[in-house]
Amino acid sequence: LGFCFLNVGILASQLDHCNIMKMRVKIADLGSACWTVKIQTQPYRALEVLLGLDYSTPADIWSTACLAFEMVTGEHLFEPQAGKYFSKDDDHVARIIELLGRIPPKIAFSWKQSSKFFSARLRISRLFPCSLFNTLVDRYNWTKHDAASFASFLLPMLEYTPDKRTTAVICLHHPWLNSQYPDQPCPPFRK
Repeated sequence: LGFCFLNVGILASQLDHCNIMKMRVKIADLGSACWTVKIQTQPYRALEVLLGLDYSTPADIWSTACLAFEMVTGEHLFEPQAGKYFSKDDDHVARIIELLGRIPPKIAFSWKQSSKFFSARLRISRLFPCSLFNTLVDRYNWTKHDAASFASFLLPMLEYTPDKRTTAVICLHHPWLNSQYPDQPCPPFRK
């Protein structure tokens, strides 16, 4: 699915309206791709991988959402850091909760370490919830329309329950991927 994030219509219109030397291109090294029996790269890890649960190809859909976010913002969706009293995985789960909300108990308590992490006193006690929509609007200065469109594309890919997570086929038909803005001017180049 990663190939489809370069919206050809938008690229063509930008080439018509912009100086090609001002275009920013980000090349991603997908050299750490792996089979479903191996662990994914940290920033792209699906919740089920972090929790040590069985996982399959829906984990790739989660990873694709993380990659899409990175491609359009230039930053990781989740950038976990280990702390003095918590691991990188603990922080990653906390960041997921901040963005997507409470993990359903059926999933949370199937985690081997759930009693250590999800107790009356969390190892990470300060959570700062912020929706994907608000993150795009507040942090990245997106318009509400663009933020809503992109969030509606990503959120089904970040569904907590792998069986309910959207599929690549459905993603390919999402309006966000198929939108074209040929009459809009190119946004100003930012360094």
